[in-house]
Amino acid sequence: MRDEEVLGAFREDPLPPSGVDVARAVRTGRRQRRMRSAGLAGALALLLAGGAAVPFWFSAANGPANLGASPEVTIGPPPPPCPSPEPSPSVSTSPRPAGTAPAEFDVLRHWVDVSGVSGLYPQLFRTARYWQSVLMYDAAERFTVEVTVYAAGGKPVFGNHDATAFEPVDLTGAESAGQVGGRPASWLPGRQGMYGRDAARLGWQWADGGWAFVAAADGAQESSRQPSAEAMAALRVMAAQAAEQLVIGHGTAVTMPFTVPGIPECSRLTGTTVYRGTRGDGTPFVRPGLVFGRADNTDPLLFPPDVETTVIVDSAETPADKPGSVNEQVDGHPAVVGDGTVLLHGLNGFMVEVSAPVGRDTLLAYARAVRIVDGAHGDESKWTERPIRS
Repeated sequence: MRDEEVLGAFREDPLPPSGVDVARAVRTGRRQRRMRSAGLAGALALLLAGGAAVPFWFSAANGPANLGASPEVTIGPPPPPCPSPEPSPSVSTSPRPAGTAPAEFDVLRHWVDVSGVSGLYPQLFRTARYWQSVLMYDAAERFTVEVTVYAAGGKPVFGNHDATAFEPVDLTGAESAGQVGGRPASWLPGRQGMYGRDAARLGWQWADGGWAFVAAADGAQESSRQPSAEAMAALRVMAAQAAEQLVIGHGTAVTMPFTVPGIPECSRLTGTTVYRGTRGDGTPFVRPGLVFGRADNTDPLLFPPDVETTVIVDSAETPADKPGSVNEQVDGHPAVVGDGTVLLHGLNGFMVEVSAPVGRDTLLAYARAVRIVDGAHGDESKWTERPIRS
């Protein structure tokens, strides 16, 4: 089937009506944060064992607003009309004053470079229109450092103490942290940390209108107890070192080991993810993916309650990881065909997973049109900068 025929199937099997609703976005975000608080380590352990699907919070989402704005105003521009002559708007090329953050990021371009951060290893990269993030661990996977960088259109929020709502970043009572990159920085007060734990969170404007945060947390710290002064001081040293060593700016292109036939109808590219880990048998693996949707959001914790199409590949997953799950053969490949999800195994060394709220035939057609780049398995230099063919 030609690419245009595959995309035509989406037009004939339209996505459900948009469900963008602010209250639901906040509720979704609360569930997201509670899951983080309840056990990020457990979720990662399942992934490393190769026996669990990627959690929902791996998906990227974004949208415009400003630091300190009302947390209820979380949804970005309205979803594009359906059908849309340009469902994936390009980043504005209008020149901005020197030292000013862009209004939005190119989803297929890195703006955070952590290659120079010593003693930490990146596990999860996420790009989106209004923010980008990198999650790093130390060698023992005890200490976590999370970097989140916002475009001028992004709006950072954090959960309150009781994880019952999201609130804007509050700099009231913030302690000076000197400078980062020649700009004033602050230690955020209270528990404006990640995963429900106290963290040393450093914040500054990396460019006018664009915020950056680096948070360091100790996985061994009990969430019900505050770290000692000595422990918090050590976390601050870790966060400050990462902040000084990372580079923020227009960087390298996001690459993928696969291509898709095009952007699903009434959608735009809203995010990319690259997760790296090691299976229980010591085999390293990588799970890169693309996310298409109709709504963007302002912060990684807040997800637009709208339909999404995700395409993810896994360099190590096999049918043996989930015995009995294979229920079909598709083009000679073991497949798992379920409600809204298709997994195809053995495509040039990768498993391909496509999820979308459309009919079986439409979903299968799109999954079968995903192409693995020649030589991409085990050689990231072969990955492509153009994962969308049309």
